[in-house]
Amino acid sequence: MVNFVPLSFEEHKRLRLATSYGVALGDGLGMVSVVPTEIPALITSYPLFFRRSPATGRYELGAMLGFEAEENLFLSDDGWDASYVPLTLRRAPFAVQQSASSPDRNSLMIDLDSPRLSLATGDVLFFSDGRPSERLQAIVDALEALVKGAGIGRDYVDVLDALGLIEPVDVRIDLGNGVTHNPPGLFTIAQSRLTDLPDAALTDLHRRGYLGWVYQQAASVGQIANLILRKNRARASRVA
Repeated sequence: MVNFVPLSFEEHKRLRLATSYGVALGDGLGMVSVVPTEIPALITSYPLFFRRSPATGRYELGAMLGFEAEENLFLSDDGWDASYVPLTLRRAPFAVQQSASSPDRNSLMIDLDSPRLSLATGDVLFFSDGRPSERLQAIVDALEALVKGAGIGRDYVDVLDALGLIEPVDVRIDLGNGVTHNPPGLFTIAQSRLTDLPDAALTDLHRRGYLGWVYQQAASVGQIANLILRKNRARASRVA
């Protein structure tokens, strides 16, 4: 359950925010939603796939963190074991809500039931004079990037879908000793279709700034090998 309320200095000035990541903090996720503007940073660590949103049925871009629904192979004793943390995780437990009276304005909301919040330890949200802390400002920046990226993301998947560049993919992971994984509901770039696109379509993708993302996303599937290494390392540590 979530309990989002508008963030207020007077109401929430004593709250502190966890400085790390962990399963107990809600980070045990096998895949997280991301936006296309993150692709250049994401491909250094994560396989990227499309999946269908259960809420809208539309395609959305996601970064795979593990092979099971609640398996995050990037969590470590020190927090997050990768150079880039997806925006969706960096902004937790905050969100934005569009103002009903002023559609161009957003309200900053905080989930008071989040395990990331405490009165005892963590980063402060506000300085004593009411100014947002550096941590809170970083979260606001992440949310702004998400809001902007979400609009771009909707157009990105619509354009690719219209060109037939999204296709289902059967990802079968064999870890040996009879251990296999087959994450369901994944879609990827249709590379054969991409190769056959007419010049006009390729030019349009380039003009929109999408062509580079398409190639980067297609190549990111190779990061599954990175996840397999992480998975086997985790299995070995449990046996030792």
